[in-house]
Amino acid sequence: MVDLNEIAVFIKVVDAGSFSGAAKVLGLPRSTVSRKVSQLEEVLGVRLLQRSTRKLSLTQAGRDYYLQCSGAISQIENANQLVAESQQTPSGVIRIAAILALQGGFLCDWVNEFLRMHPDVRAEIILSDDGADMIAEGIDVAIRAGALNDSSLVARRLMETKLVLCTSPDYLANAAKLKTTNDIKNHRCIVVGSAQENARWSLENGRRKVIVPLQANIIVNSMEFAINACLAGNGIALLPDALVRDYLESNELQQVLSEYCSGRGGIYAVYPSRMHLSITVRTFVDFLTAKAEVV
Repeated sequence: MVDLNEIAVFIKVVDAGSFSGAAKVLGLPRSTVSRKVSQLEEVLGVRLLQRSTRKLSLTQAGRDYYLQCSGAISQIENANQLVAESQQTPSGVIRIAAILALQGGFLCDWVNEFLRMHPDVRAEIILSDDGADMIAEGIDVAIRAGALNDSSLVARRLMETKLVLCTSPDYLANAAKLKTTNDIKNHRCIVVGSAQENARWSLENGRRKVIVPLQANIIVNSMEFAINACLAGNGIALLPDALVRDYLESNELQQVLSEYCSGRGGIYAVYPSRMHLSITVRTFVDFLTAKAEVV
């Protein structure tokens, strides 16, 4: 019968690229690691690794076996971690990255509630409109919107979002008529991004799409600045509905041409790996997901 411990050792050898590297990770003598792989090969009746004094390489059978077993071993390790952590409580520091526009919105409320629920947890929150390098900066969880380009990260969707046209009631009361998308060209617009990339808005109404040329009054690379400029009555902006929901409900902002929207996407909790998440990070991500379900 195949010993699961021997399979796990084989996986570690492949991941580390050597017997000595696996021995260091596992905290075992190199001779023990080598013996367990040899025992596995003997039981299977096939050579998994080609050994030489300088190089360790997989045979075709070894490659196939590794691909089939590595995921299963990872799942077992994860299950072991979950059971071990089930008796623990969240504690320590969690580093959270988010865009500036979330500093006064739902994320602030949710983080404060989470900290009240778990008094042994401390939060370090990094707010920036520049995407943080999660690995380099030691970020545990990032809250991101729109397209996610890094496929090595794990993303849990919190909520759907879309861009909607907003302005302040004061601006609208003193501005030209705004009944169709053609009227937008006669209005001051607040644009997020660069002038070259955002000289027009792409709007959709069901299957109908329209490209709207803009006269940008403000061009800014900060969503937080754009929201504040909109609140101050400086024009019309195309903003994520999830970030302006509270302003719309309080009538500080007013949605215009509400049949049109743009940029359907989502807001995500992003973290580096499914494996070996601390109980604090796992609990926080689960908490965010539960909160988002009732929004």
